[in-house]
Amino acid sequence: MKHKQLLALFLFFIIIFSSKIVSQQNDEIVEVKNVVSSIDEFTIENISEEDDIQKINIFYPVTKFDNVNNIINEKIQSYRGEFNSTNYITDKKELTISFDTFNYNEYTSFKFNIKSNVGITHDLDEVFTITFKDDNIIQIEDLQSNIIEVLYDKCIEELKLNDKFLQYSNDKWLSEGVIKDKSTFSNFILTDNELIVYFNPCVVAPYAAGIISVEIPYNNLALCLD
Repeated sequence: MKHKQLLALFLFFIIIFSSKIVSQQNDEIVEVKNVVSSIDEFTIENISEEDDIQKINIFYPVTKFDNVNNIINEKIQSYRGEFNSTNYITDKKELTISFDTFNYNEYTSFKFNIKSNVGITHDLDEVFTITFKDDNIIQIEDLQSNIIEVLYDKCIEELKLNDKFLQYSNDKWLSEGVIKDKSTFSNFILTDNELIVYFNPCVVAPYAAGIISVEIPYNNLALCLD
């Protein structure tokens, strides 16, 4: 009996200690979410720079696939270059990039969250996404032959029910922002249950509406993804 009590006490302290470690790790990576279950698939790199005029804090994944890593680096460097060349009217301009990760079967999607403040009327707040299988980047048109037509109808239908769209936007924004072209639906991710399309500010609604997403359950599509 004494051995069982000692074993139970030992396991209790192990659980408490492990919880503290996880909590500390989560505190260090405040903006990086949903990575715990897939942590063996990639590592997380951080770029942190600060001087008198600007502050940069970027978290990004490094996978085992060179092509995926190159695409991620190109996008991040593009945002950094634009940020560095932007004049500012605040005390210090700031750029933050974080990411979320999602999995569907053998597909992985990264959603990057871009936020910058340079003291202008509208700060930058947008997303870009990357979906891949092995070292192959998946484009929206790769999912099924008629995906553009399907998403066109579904997104218009859902946007007309979206609270933010109804509050800030109108049919003119909708007709100009949603066209039957792959570029309209290039910002997408695959989750466990649905395909999500993201529209950055000023695409289907004024800047005040922010980022608008449309969630489409797989049972409303005819995707054949292994």
